[in-house]
Amino acid sequence: MAAATERPTLLIIKGSFSQFGGAERDVVRQLEAWQELFNLRIATLNSHPELEHETNRLEIPLFVSNPTWSESSSAFAKITAKSSKNASKRWKDFIQTQSDVLKEVDAIHLVTGAGSIEVASSIPEKIPIHVHMLEPNRGLHGETVLWAKIDGKQPRPIGLTRLLLTLPRKRDLKLVNDIAKRPNSMFSGNSEYIKNRIMEVHKINAGVLLPCVDLSKWTSQDSDSFGNYVVTIGRASWVKGTWECIEMLQGTGIGLVHVGGGNENDIEQLKALAGKNNVNFEVSSRLEHNELAKLLSSSLAVISMAHNEPFGLTPVESHAVGVPSLMVNEGGFSSTIIDGESGRLLPRSDYNAWHSALEDAAKPENRKKWSEKGREIANNLELDPQGRAKELQKIIHQLIQ
Repeated sequence: MAAATERPTLLIIKGSFSQFGGAERDVVRQLEAWQELFNLRIATLNSHPELEHETNRLEIPLFVSNPTWSESSSAFAKITAKSSKNASKRWKDFIQTQSDVLKEVDAIHLVTGAGSIEVASSIPEKIPIHVHMLEPNRGLHGETVLWAKIDGKQPRPIGLTRLLLTLPRKRDLKLVNDIAKRPNSMFSGNSEYIKNRIMEVHKINAGVLLPCVDLSKWTSQDSDSFGNYVVTIGRASWVKGTWECIEMLQGTGIGLVHVGGGNENDIEQLKALAGKNNVNFEVSSRLEHNELAKLLSSSLAVISMAHNEPFGLTPVESHAVGVPSLMVNEGGFSSTIIDGESGRLLPRSDYNAWHSALEDAAKPENRKKWSEKGREIANNLELDPQGRAKELQKIIHQLIQ
């Protein structure tokens, strides 16, 4: 164990970085700040070039399973929990053959996602674990929007889907419960909304560790000049509200730029819907940071009709570039938006309210006021890497003291 005056050795564990979505980027963008407070090392079953680049730059030991593990997308693997079982086996073999992974580790920061919680059975109980639960496994615990097709239709009767997911749901509950039973474990959600969901699903009293947004990487434009389009971000799906965004824009003359791509068939259906509703619709799979900032800063607004988004980084990013943020009044969006002060929180099905909000978003005084308040909220929440690192330090100190 580290002495009180020494930096503790913290092992960051995430099942896979291969998708490199928001959760994976959140880890990578914080590594440098974490390194100031901890002796870091990272273990994963599947890496990503951007993770490898950053760990090489910072000289952080990175342990990657060989062979790697990937979550299976087959229906059989889902209903039998085969991927989860394979992840547990892969972690066991990995840790047994890579003895340096756990050597002199003071604590573990476990970031949830595919293949993450399966590591716990291979971790000695003497090592404290902090679980950063970005969300309970939504597809297993009753959120039917996760099962819906791009147009919101269910692929089968809801009762049947619940029945088919019985085995993986029970396994997930047991894996999480086993960690919670450890004498030196703590859980944090990434918003108050997720904290409450953890209690509902797992009956665990969790804390909150907000994600990181480095506002210094974003330049505020605060311009009265903008295009006649709005932006939505995230892989196209029903749960992200992509379909509903297009339907809402019908009759406004405002176009939609979707950043995040999606399944090829889903994109074709979205294009057909946009054509039917006379909505100009453009798709970008992924943009580099500077390209995304430029796109956002020249838009009318950033919008989202995502169903129960756990936290929502998009509003903070839109505040950072000086663009109005119009979000559905659900999930974690209220963490950074005060309705009418730093953007709008709107009822999902009240399209008239959305259209009125779009008109308000075009007013220079609102664009300036909302963005300034949004940046103030983000700064008060200390979402920068150093602020997030200090919060993690408090949690780890509480675990190992």
